[in-house]
Amino acid sequence: MDVRSLGSAGEALDLVTEPLRAAGAEGEVSFGILRRLTTEPTAYGDEVTILVGGRSAAPEVLVTMTGPHPAMIVGFTEVEAVTFPDLVQAMLGAGRRPGGVNGARRWSEPFARAFCDVAGARAEVRREVRAFELRAVRRPRLPEGRFRTAAAADTALLEAWMVAFGADIDELITPVEAARTVARLAGQDDLAVWEADGRAVSMAAVTRRTPWSSSIGLVYTPPPLRARGYASAVTAELSQRELDAGRSYCSLLTDLANPISNRIYAAIGYEPKCDLRHLSLAW
Repeated sequence: MDVRSLGSAGEALDLVTEPLRAAGAEGEVSFGILRRLTTEPTAYGDEVTILVGGRSAAPEVLVTMTGPHPAMIVGFTEVEAVTFPDLVQAMLGAGRRPGGVNGARRWSEPFARAFCDVAGARAEVRREVRAFELRAVRRPRLPEGRFRTAAAADTALLEAWMVAFGADIDELITPVEAARTVARLAGQDDLAVWEADGRAVSMAAVTRRTPWSSSIGLVYTPPPLRARGYASAVTAELSQRELDAGRSYCSLLTDLANPISNRIYAAIGYEPKCDLRHLSLAW
């Protein structure tokens, strides 16, 4: 398999936009990474590696690795057609030894095995995630309150919630990172809250967009306020807003270890599309 290292996200999008569109929820994270890199080249760190593999002009697999983050893989053909050791050799040749790989299980598992076989890494499962798609909202019975976009007065609260959200999913989000994320999302009207009794009680955000879809994430309700329907309400209303704006569908990722969130999102119309597996690599 021929593996090419691309010099820019724009060059990659020229090659893989249509395959990523066809991949649906499997390809949304990769598309979101590339799209953001076109306007913010260092958004995820100074080091960016983009590999496209195939045996003809048509791309068969895409790998992106930004900064210290896991290598993200998405494929556009049968898994058996991809020579994973070639991808590993290309990563190593670029001076990259990722701390993990991520993607749909059918892609991330053989990619991780190739790192073990070729380079002697040790792999173990870190997290299993399910990707959902929603094309029509089933509005839940809404709790008391209202949906609104985040305001300047919410900033300190939402920054604290962002840090707490990271703790909930075992992903460190520092106060500095939280402040940066809240400022970026709120500045684009992409951070929303459910308000009850004059105060924000739950949040959700549009974390990525493609020309055809919006990804919903960062859904968080403080523990004392849970099980009241706030998360369902803010997620449903934000999803409907995106569909009303012309998106064909919304996507969402959930941790398979949290059955409650999986049930909540299914109840408002999110349908499972694929399972992703994040594997850690030890060197």
